[in-house]
Amino acid sequence: MRHASSSTLSLVALLALAAACQTTDPVLVEATFAPTPAFSTHSPADVAVLPVEDGTSDGTVQRHLVFLRQEVMRQLPDRRFSPLAATVVDAGLRTAPAAPAGESILAPTVLKGMVGHSAEDAVFALRVERWDESLLLVDRRLRFQFQAAFVASDGQPLWSGTIRGEVKAGGLGAAPRDRDGMARNCGELALREMMQRLPQRLL
Repeated sequence: MRHASSSTLSLVALLALAAACQTTDPVLVEATFAPTPAFSTHSPADVAVLPVEDGTSDGTVQRHLVFLRQEVMRQLPDRRFSPLAATVVDAGLRTAPAAPAGESILAPTVLKGMVGHSAEDAVFALRVERWDESLLLVDRRLRFQFQAAFVASDGQPLWSGTIRGEVKAGGLGAAPRDRDGMARNCGELALREMMQRLPQRLL
């Protein structure tokens, strides 16, 4: 009976190690965002970020809505925009017309009624259409779908679209240990993918 050479065994061990070290891409997304021609003619600086809308069927994302709004505000300066304080935006929205029952804030007529209440240059609206934490504790991945729109204070659409996919808590690094920590880390990564598709403010 022939014995495998040490070099053959070493090669097999290296191949096994390489296979074990292969990781699934921590970010898998598809996005359809695009600016409108008006983006190049407007240069909004101060942005009112609206409360995030829950468009999911099960309401799982409800406990993260404030965090997601804050995260959009935190990331806007990376695109050279200045977010207004949430308290200022919310105070201004008290004078905005209420959206008709069943209508999303992203419906053009509804969103148009949300602008111009906080002396902002533009409004940023985000709707969560999918937020699936069902496998979060299994593979640390969150499945999501966001719809967003950026509208100037004169009602002109500047940018809009949809992003969907899945992200792994921690990215290529270590993930938070608790469920909410993992979910919010995934939300941060998902929003980063979205915000990278928002053109930077024209200076």
